[in-house]
Amino acid sequence: MIIGVAIGITFIVTSFAAWIIARITTRRIREVTRASRKLAAGDLQQSILVHSRDEAGELGNAFNEMAGNIRRLIEDISTERSKLDTVLSHMTDGVIVTDKEGNISLVNKTAGRLFNFQTEGAIGNTVIETTHDYEVANLTKRCLAIGEQLTTQVELTATSKYLRVVAIPISGNVLSGCLLLFQDLTEMRNLQTMRRELVGNISHDLRTPLAGIRVMVETLRDGAIDDKEAATDFLARIENEVDRLTQMVLELTELSRIEAGTAELNKSSVNLNELVNEAITQLKPLAIKQNVTLTPALSDSLPAVNIDTERISRTISNIIHNAIKFNRSGGRVTVTTTLDNKTITVKVIDNGIGIPKEGLPHVFERFYKADKSRNNTGSGLGLAIAKHTIEAHGGTIWAQSEEGKGSTFGFTIPLNP
Repeated sequence: MIIGVAIGITFIVTSFAAWIIARITTRRIREVTRASRKLAAGDLQQSILVHSRDEAGELGNAFNEMAGNIRRLIEDISTERSKLDTVLSHMTDGVIVTDKEGNISLVNKTAGRLFNFQTEGAIGNTVIETTHDYEVANLTKRCLAIGEQLTTQVELTATSKYLRVVAIPISGNVLSGCLLLFQDLTEMRNLQTMRRELVGNISHDLRTPLAGIRVMVETLRDGAIDDKEAATDFLARIENEVDRLTQMVLELTELSRIEAGTAELNKSSVNLNELVNEAITQLKPLAIKQNVTLTPALSDSLPAVNIDTERISRTISNIIHNAIKFNRSGGRVTVTTTLDNKTITVKVIDNGIGIPKEGLPHVFERFYKADKSRNNTGSGLGLAIAKHTIEAHGGTIWAQSEEGKGSTFGFTIPLNP
């Protein structure tokens, strides 16, 4: 009995001691287990207090080192991802990245603007579902099929964009996707079109008077020079054509300097009413010849403004001249000036032939002539120069018109331009 009781007591004491030792021994392991689960759940700020240098302490140190490495790695990845997001968000080129199946895995906002889709809902969709452009979709399929860089140009009818598309295979050991770059060439294409039109218009406007001068010179050389009356008439016509060519060259030079930002404004203080009255006095003979009534209606309270007198005077004269020239016999032209708190407004109102609705947005474009029947009069540069002149002074210029009823051209000059 004594031996049995002793054995029982020994077993109980031994079991309790083993349990105590096991709890002490596995406490570090349990701490590592709990910290590992929290780390796996995304809580990276995990560490274990190490109180010993035994195996459990080494395990704790190893865990702390691992957790620190993971934190630094995640921070580095987050930093690089932020850089990538910033670069993609501010790129002027559109970017779409697909996986090897052709499904979108990455897209930037520029691509969304070019193709008019929401970038948030594009991930996981195919290229054709997102861009609705078969040329882009086919280019992506070919790139994924042959694993080579491909380039094409597409024109988007929905957004009126002209794009250069580059498809680049993403490959390491195996092909993993395709990178699509979209470069917006719309502005460049418009500039090229504008340049061609500019050269064509200049060539046309120069060719006509030069051809006339050549014919008149040949006529004079063939004997007309001996006819004093005919020779005088031809020389007067040649002089007019030369003056017209000179004026066109001057206007082209002026427009080029203004658009390039190299034209300096020689400002002085002047009352706009003075410039309006000068223009009316200058153009009065033309109005009488055209049987058009030219009337000023000017504000008495205009203050002086600091402007380039010569250029603003030329702008006023050009607008009034057009109102007279494109009027009908018996018509009228009224020039008004008004003042508000911040700007002075000048308007030229006529009841002439007006401008077609489709032509009104283009009246301030170089070489544009609303009245095609008068294609040989004027250079078509006056209103383009006027627009740049007013904008250079910080003002705005506009046109309102109804075909057959007349037009109103107006501009504003800030009191402190």
